[in-house]
Amino acid sequence: MQMPPKVRITRQIILQAALEIVRQKGPDALNARSLAASIGCSVQPVFREFSSMQALRAAVVQSAQQLFDAEMLAALGGEDGFLGMGMTYIGFAEREKNLFRLLFMSGGFGGASAVQVAGTTKGDDEVIATLQGMTGLDAARAQRLYTGIWFTTHGIASLVATGDCTMQQEEVRQALHTTFVGLLTALRQETEKERD
Repeated sequence: MQMPPKVRITRQIILQAALEIVRQKGPDALNARSLAASIGCSVQPVFREFSSMQALRAAVVQSAQQLFDAEMLAALGGEDGFLGMGMTYIGFAEREKNLFRLLFMSGGFGGASAVQVAGTTKGDDEVIATLQGMTGLDAARAQRLYTGIWFTTHGIASLVATGDCTMQQEEVRQALHTTFVGLLTALRQETEKERD
């Protein structure tokens, strides 16, 4: 009688389980034993697929980033456009508190300047170009508009992710809209003064 083939614990299975641990319990809960227990195996398959826990954590961050990027790009193409991106960013922080904290509240920016943080992630060039088309601002001012909106959006999202406050959808929408209009007005006035 032939034994059934053993189920192979693949890299994808391990990564998905690790992402789920971080999602549910936070990054500090991820270790080789907790991961092996959640999969129902020894730690051997984990280290067969990943050279170290550091390599696994890096893969988890990359997977979380891909989830986040997909939501943001879908929002940019949605009917609310730029406002929808802000709402999605804050919604991600509310729904995926631990993944949001992993991506945006764990020292990952490394002391970068505000402009670097709010303009160097995947898709930012596309967003800034969209803002230029929407507003008629030059590239530098569209970048400043994006940075200013990002500060407001990230601030609200951080408060929501840590549980320090809650906001209703309409309150969030109004705060983002008011910030956008205020910054846009100031940047357009600046442009007009330069032309005079």
